[in-house]
Amino acid sequence: MPHHTLDLPTVAHRSCYRINSSYQENADLGPNFDGDYPQRPKSKATHDFLGYKLRSPLGIPAGPLLNAKWVAFAAKMGFDVVAYKTMRPRAHASHPVPNVVFVEARQQEDCRFIGRQIAEPQQDLADLTITNSFGNPSRDPDFLRTDIRAARESLSEGQVLIVSAFGSGDSLDALAEDYTRAAVLAEESGAHVIEINLSCPNLSAGEGSLFTSEEAVTKIGGAVAKTCQLPVVLKTGVFPTATKMREILLAATRAGLRGLCGLNTIPMKIVDTLGGPALGPDRPVAGVCGGAIREHALNYVKTARNIIDEEKLGLALLGCGGITLEQHFDAFLDAGADIAMTATGMMWDPYLAMRWHNTHQTTES
Repeated sequence: MPHHTLDLPTVAHRSCYRINSSYQENADLGPNFDGDYPQRPKSKATHDFLGYKLRSPLGIPAGPLLNAKWVAFAAKMGFDVVAYKTMRPRAHASHPVPNVVFVEARQQEDCRFIGRQIAEPQQDLADLTITNSFGNPSRDPDFLRTDIRAARESLSEGQVLIVSAFGSGDSLDALAEDYTRAAVLAEESGAHVIEINLSCPNLSAGEGSLFTSEEAVTKIGGAVAKTCQLPVVLKTGVFPTATKMREILLAATRAGLRGLCGLNTIPMKIVDTLGGPALGPDRPVAGVCGGAIREHALNYVKTARNIIDEEKLGLALLGCGGITLEQHFDAFLDAGADIAMTATGMMWDPYLAMRWHNTHQTTES
């Protein structure tokens, strides 16, 4: 069959997330989008993912899809693995505005990262870099049960809903119990896959570094995997060494986890033009995503793929971090990701998946 080319608009450099509005306003209003929904050509291609058949290996990680409105939007725009934003087993407020600021980020000589706030986004979408500082807000369980079910029902054949779960507690036992409560809520509400987020960089008390602890991954991951029937994926940030990544992936596999997602945003000190904390004195550090972390994310994927293959772990690998142009999907897939996911890129170019489909999919006869 001849290839069917979609007529897509150019990038307008306007985010579908209202960066000057609160998290709740964005959730209530849905995506800031007034464009057309292109008719996606049916595809012969099928991709295996944790027992599901996908139309494509493109997705959106936990972050910008705040509720069912956002999930439905992403699915219509051609993203086939969509992650419902990280939720908790109880209501929890978001950090106040600002949550998203534009930054220029760099790695210092001591290997730590620093980001400096800039007034406007980078002109080249490949370089677009922002903060993602929300603190894992969550609606109450009653809302989540209804909304996650609506999110799932908005999907088409060949699309999968991941629900990202988060817990809190003052001990590993308490954390494991809370993560499990969140995961059970996700499972009962209609998730296809559960993600346990042990990597949020916008939190205190060491919660964001749980993924580097073999004991935490074993305890929390094992509790969730034993309780839930669905496949469970581990979300992580940057590992300090390849040796540490290998240790954690072995522990995750022994605990019964089925996949790995990363990397999450990279925590950085964010300063304004005067050198002060750009997000306020209570948030000197925030997670940074977008173009500045792409090479780090690609290295993460390459290292993880080598470990998974060498150790014969069989983990599904979901790669994210800095995919802002359609060719970046291929870079992640070529590096070994089973699923390539974009958050920042989708926010500024909702047609990003369709641009990839334009050059990779063929129509059915």
